[in-house]
Amino acid sequence: MAGCAGITIGADYDCLDPLKAKVNERLLVGNLNDIASVVFDPTNPTLVTALTMKVGAAMYAFEGVRSTVKPQVDLVASDVTVGFSHQCDFSVFEVDAAQKENLQSMAAVSQFLIYQNPKDSSLGDAVWEIMGLNSGLEATTITRLPADGATGGAYTVQLKTPEAASETILPNSFFDTDIATTEAAIEALLIPQV
Repeated sequence: MAGCAGITIGADYDCLDPLKAKVNERLLVGNLNDIASVVFDPTNPTLVTALTMKVGAAMYAFEGVRSTVKPQVDLVASDVTVGFSHQCDFSVFEVDAAQKENLQSMAAVSQFLIYQNPKDSSLGDAVWEIMGLNSGLEATTITRLPADGATGGAYTVQLKTPEAASETILPNSFFDTDIATTEAAIEALLIPQV
């Protein structure tokens, strides 16, 4: 959790290496209860350096196209608390019976997800970000308009922080040593643990 003493650094705008407004169209989603362990950086609790899944569990990749993966973060402040809402809207381009069953199951349990920002130096250790690691994400909408050309007839899914349990921090960064090491650790999450 962030300290209560206030901010400790400023921020610059880098004209030569500006932040890019885009995310990778590959989204990893997993069941929150399938996480076996999470290792946080000892000096910065927003930074995850390792994540493992329980035996037999894995994360699952949902492939998008163009701009169908849309993460969003909002401050949720009341008179007595400060938290954050994590949300991601994405499209599912399979509509067969197996995927229907999968989406129904998604609606029943809490999820977490990992998305990838563009790989550029302006992001530092925030190329990959994790949403829902504390409170989980719930499916708030699963919509399909079969004849809608704008969605291509795909399912549109929204995973969002439960209103009664906001996240205590912004999305965690996931980074271990360097880009290649981190990418290998993320790919390993897609393989069921033995």
